[in-house]
Amino acid sequence: MRQESAIETGFWRWWLSGLMLFALMIALNPSISNNVAPMGISDHQAAATAARVNAIQAAWQTDGVLWLARLSMAIDLVFIGVYSRGAWLGGKVMRAEAGQGLRKLGLAIIAVAALFCLTDYIETVSQFIQAMRFEGNDALAGLAAAVRPVKTVAFLVTFTGLLAALLFRRMARRDA
Repeated sequence: MRQESAIETGFWRWWLSGLMLFALMIALNPSISNNVAPMGISDHQAAATAARVNAIQAAWQTDGVLWLARLSMAIDLVFIGVYSRGAWLGGKVMRAEAGQGLRKLGLAIIAVAALFCLTDYIETVSQFIQAMRFEGNDALAGLAAAVRPVKTVAFLVTFTGLLAALLFRRMARRDA
């Protein structure tokens, strides 16, 4: 049986820990969903104006869940670093594999993990500042909304890319 490298062990620990934090945020989200923000945190992320941010935060305060929204954003700040590190390590693991396709996929995952980390931190820090100040800001709201699509695609690429790479690696090892 093959021994796992320290990088691969780190990949599994960081990546799965990141996914567990992501699941926690998903579990919290229905508690902060309401008529003003039916998608919860997602509506706050997509709010491109201070007025929209203020309306969402006022609704959360009225519902008594502003603290929970702030907690979810704080968890998101931890998630970003943990998941990004895990995805980056996963890319390194795949880059070290024998197959040329896995090497290229690994390199792409490394690059996109860095892009995800940068864009999600920009979005979440912008969002968190507004939530902590309990005051929307057009520049921060616009910035968060602008990077959100890039962040979302980068997350999906790293997640599906790692799943595909793990599947391809498993098939290659089984055939060898």
